[in-house]
Amino acid sequence: MLAVSSAQALDFQLVSHIGDNYSYTLTYGPNDNMWFVENGNVHTTIQLSGLFGVTSVFGPLDNDFPSGPIHDGQFNWTGSVLFGGSVVRFTMLDEDVGTGNFPTDKHVFGFTLVAPGTSPIDKIILDTNGFYSGHTLDDRDVHKLISGPGIPAVPEPSTYLMLLAGLLGIGTWIRRRQG
Repeated sequence: MLAVSSAQALDFQLVSHIGDNYSYTLTYGPNDNMWFVENGNVHTTIQLSGLFGVTSVFGPLDNDFPSGPIHDGQFNWTGSVLFGGSVVRFTMLDEDVGTGNFPTDKHVFGFTLVAPGTSPIDKIILDTNGFYSGHTLDDRDVHKLISGPGIPAVPEPSTYLMLLAGLLGIGTWIRRRQG
């Protein structure tokens, strides 16, 4: 019988190329973010929540799997954008990929989340690192997140109005002081 861990929440950081930091939370339930191996079939789900404005997802971008039976199913992931771009879920369906024992530096995936205003270098890159060792259940935790949503530094119209009102107020104050 395979034991399943309780739900957890991990903090991780998104770093934007415009100098602002965005902090989000990665959450996964008892069966999420896991390799669940049963009779050679793998069920894996990775879910990110607390995002904003995500319009599309794709991945994995790359891996370092050794050649062999386990390699067969690794690119059969489905990415979904849920709840208006605030939640992203990656799911790998059942695959008969065989078994094996590999070191922990194997099985690195990258996923890209695309949000409005992003450029190719500003996409959110998510890498997961874990390992597969026979018929076991192993955590696959997020270990690195590179770049962020790349929100352009263009103020909203209301910001311009507040800035203009502030400048007019300062100008009026200076004129009254001088007069």
